[in-house]
Amino acid sequence: MGRKKVKLAFIENASSRRVSHTKRSHGLAKKTQEMSVLCDVDACAIIYGKDEQVPVVWPSSETEVRRIINNYKSKYGIGQSSERQLDQQLLLNQTVKKTQEKLARIQRKNRELQMENMATDIMTGKSTLDQVAPNDLGDLIWVLEDRMKAIKYRICNWENNSNNPHFLNPNANHGDGMMEAIFGVVVRKRIVVS
Repeated sequence: MGRKKVKLAFIENASSRRVSHTKRSHGLAKKTQEMSVLCDVDACAIIYGKDEQVPVVWPSSETEVRRIINNYKSKYGIGQSSERQLDQQLLLNQTVKKTQEKLARIQRKNRELQMENMATDIMTGKSTLDQVAPNDLGDLIWVLEDRMKAIKYRICNWENNSNNPHFLNPNANHGDGMMEAIFGVVVRKRIVVS
């Protein structure tokens, strides 16, 4: 017959908690001894109780405990500035820095998209400039200036490219009035007569 599952939670009753601590401490020390003997490994357990003056220790020999602890410290560089710890710290710092840079890029891109959407809403009449918060105006101006540069670049390329099908079609709707109204850019239509 199996035991019921133990609920892992703080034991509220002080006397029950003390009894459980005593039993489990000795059980843990016994398991440490078994592991050391069965697997032929160095093992050590030091268990401090909340109100106990003396900890439960295995092995009981202080020299053996010190030998195991010193062996562990020397093997893994505990208490020293080992290269491994520095490498891990450097790697962690690099990871944090890269993550912060990535977060900043994503936040910047998100802000640009918000301003793009705001500019589009204003152009399509879904909102007005009066609805834009004062702290958003600077970013909105930046987005509109960026759009103006892109439009001017496209116009310049369009005028220089005689193979452009829109260039040859005088009836093509280029949205000139909208661009002129929003950006102050006048698009000159050229009609090529063959």
